Amino acid sequence: MSRASVILCGVLLIFSFIVGFAYDREAFLFLDEIEIGMRGIGKTIVSSNTISEFAVEILGVIDEPKTHSDFIVVRVSGEAIGRSGGISQGMSGSPVYIDGKLIGALSRAATWSKEITPIGLVTPIEEMLGIIESIKGDTFSLGPREEALLSEVQLVELDRPPHTDLLKGSPDTIFTYPVSSPLLVTGLSGRALKILMEGADSMAAPEGLLAEFLPLGIHPVVCGLSSFGLTLNPVSGGKSGSFIDGDALEPGSAIGVALASGDVTIGALGTLTYREEDAIIGFGHPFLLNGEAAFPLTSAYIYDTMKAYDASFKLGTLGESLGAILEDRISGIGGLIDRSVDLITLSLDVFERDAGRSEDFQIELVDEPRIMPVLLLASGFEAIDAALDRIGQGTVEVTYQIFGDGMPTPLERRDVFLSTRDIAIYPPWQLASIVSLLQYNDFQDPKISNITASMQFTQKLSAMHINHLELDQIIYEPGDTIHYQVELQIYHGEKRIEEGEIQIPIDLIADYIVVRAYGGPRYLEAGETPIEFEDLSELIEAVEDLPSYDTLTVELFAPDPFSPYIEALQGVEEVETELTGYFLYDEREVNALLLLPE
Repeated sequence: MSRASVILCGVLLIFSFIVGFAYDREAFLFLDEIEIGMRGIGKTIVSSNTISEFAVEILGVIDEPKTHSDFIVVRVSGEAIGRSGGISQGMSGSPVYIDGKLIGALSRAATWSKEITPIGLVTPIEEMLGIIESIKGDTFSLGPREEALLSEVQLVELDRPPHTDLLKGSPDTIFTYPVSSPLLVTGLSGRALKILMEGADSMAAPEGLLAEFLPLGIHPVVCGLSSFGLTLNPVSGGKSGSFIDGDALEPGSAIGVALASGDVTIGALGTLTYREEDAIIGFGHPFLLNGEAAFPLTSAYIYDTMKAYDASFKLGTLGESLGAILEDRISGIGGLIDRSVDLITLSLDVFERDAGRSEDFQIELVDEPRIMPVLLLASGFEAIDAALDRIGQGTVEVTYQIFGDGMPTPLERRDVFLSTRDIAIYPPWQLASIVSLLQYNDFQDPKISNITASMQFTQKLSAMHINHLELDQIIYEPGDTIHYQVELQIYHGEKRIEEGEIQIPIDLIADYIVVRAYGGPRYLEAGETPIEFEDLSELIEAVEDLPSYDTLTVELFAPDPFSPYIEALQGVEEVETELTGYFLYDEREVNALLLLPE
């Protein structure tokens, strides 16, 4: 069964399962039943796998336009809250009960000058049940009781707790900030970790990548995970811990959502709110706000909850996959236990020739195009920096292979890059560029299953400068053969001469011709029409055929007779010579007259 079929099957299963029963209203307390002063409990894990309870008191209901903006305001207290230093990151999704009935998930911390004790916002359960299309023939009111409304209170959402001065001047304002699902990352450090969180803001793409030369307008948009509202846990636990299996998951249990696993692990930690057989909902807020999703649902282990001045957080780690997250909505996440999602296997093989060091990374990534570039960049930089153990000049030869169930043929490409400043930046950016071209192609979903990149680095600058181009004549006729010589200067070495010939088409009509010698790909000339692809096969072929920077191309150009621009050229004939391992730079061109027969 194909990957798309598996995912679709999972979505249909979750729908058919849910509509097969009607929720028992007696198990829940909806907004129209909430009253100020009601008391109850919340459930969360503070440490180990033990679910702790904390006290909850209803302060009122915030009724904003649209149901996604409605929240129940609660005061929280008890040993679990005191030990956690308040409402901590990772508590999002903690179920809250009044008289044993579920009212929703604790999803945000809040500050109100009228309240000294910690307060928070609860996402109403009816909004979360809607995540999994859950109600059959039952309706309920989303409108709260008028007497429960905090009608004179304004709700303001912030990224972090407000300053004390702001509170003093705003007695009728509740300032809320996310109890974000802390992002747990292992296997990344230094700039790889910075790129993961900040994306392109941390490092701009280098010039000369493949996407610049294909007229598709598609370049990797590298959004860091912080742009999705995710915050990096200051400390991540190891991979040890007593994890529970899917059968033991219950409201209040810690759960994870994985983006990467293997030599690099990336995922978010939260709390399960409600379970109905194999269907679960949690968090009480979005993860990436994907809508339909395909993320692994994982087990999680909480070592402890760490108090911090800005925001306390749960110190934990993610375990094995227990199921699939299939919905990622404003009000929370939902999915199925014992369901699987198809992941992309990323293999990175890095060899540093000078010292003989190598690094081999094996990582499973979620198939999500919005974050794929940043996952590839972060993983690539980690593997390369670990092998090179330095940042600086060098030359790299890299081979990429990309396989997909929706691809007519695998894509294979070889590149050579050189840098006098930071050679590590090129392979990850090129890979992200190629994958973005595939995932955002016009024709079909490539359903990428495997990505491999094999890289060989040396600190030596293996370069050739294109010094000079010489033709055997200055006047030619259509049908003539041009004999040329290209003089190349090897960096810190001797000169080298490459000779060849190129045929002038017998039917060429022009006053003059231009012969140009250059390395690597080139941009379209003003007189050339952009390539128009008919299908994914043609796009893959174009990616594979674009010359690498160790390819010397001698190309014949002629004026375009149909262009409104006098100097517009178009390529006519070309000869390619591979100079394996050498990065060719600069270009030279020579003009010659073309005499047309009378």
